[in-house]
Amino acid sequence: MKIELNKQLDKEMYISFRDAVVGGADFGEKIRKDHPQITEKNYGEYIDDYYQERRDKLEAVRTETENCFAEIREPLFLELKKYFGRDFSGRKYVCYLSIFDINARFLENKTFQVYYKRSYHLRKEVIAHELTHFTFYDFCHGLGIKDSQALWELSEIFNVIFLNLAPLQVVIGAEELLFYPNLKDKLETVKAIWSKQLPANEFVKTSLVSISSVS
Repeated sequence: MKIELNKQLDKEMYISFRDAVVGGADFGEKIRKDHPQITEKNYGEYIDDYYQERRDKLEAVRTETENCFAEIREPLFLELKKYFGRDFSGRKYVCYLSIFDINARFLENKTFQVYYKRSYHLRKEVIAHELTHFTFYDFCHGLGIKDSQALWELSEIFNVIFLNLAPLQVVIGAEELLFYPNLKDKLETVKAIWSKQLPANEFVKTSLVSISSVS
């Protein structure tokens, strides 16, 4: 996995998320809280200046984040292989540091962002979170399951359950929390299904039916 800076992507993400609220999470508020002076009119210049003024810091965090990935790589892909029955470690992934606390991900090309101000362990958490997303979606697509609201909800819920497994918590060092408040009730529904220890394909299909019935 490559870890890079991408100023242009941050400009695109600002436009996409400056007013976005998803699943009860207000991304626009998070941007404004951290960058109170950024606006739709000045965002291009603001981001250029931010990157220039903090160039050394951003590069230092980028280098350090390579160690974050190195520490979780083997145990994460081992647990994913054990559960899904496939080795996903050979895929090409790209992690972009971001000046915004959005942590966007893109399934189509397996790239994602990590907020550069996150602590060392929380950067490991985001990396593990997004790589688990990519694996989950690849597995589901392989079953012929198409993208939907329910599949997105299940992907977020699955991460909370899977990344809190003891072998992964040892190396990540940060509890996986539910980011989207609106999914709290559905998390409890899926936890009950997980406790039955079903094979991965049955867990996914059963959970999709169950969460679709939860209002």
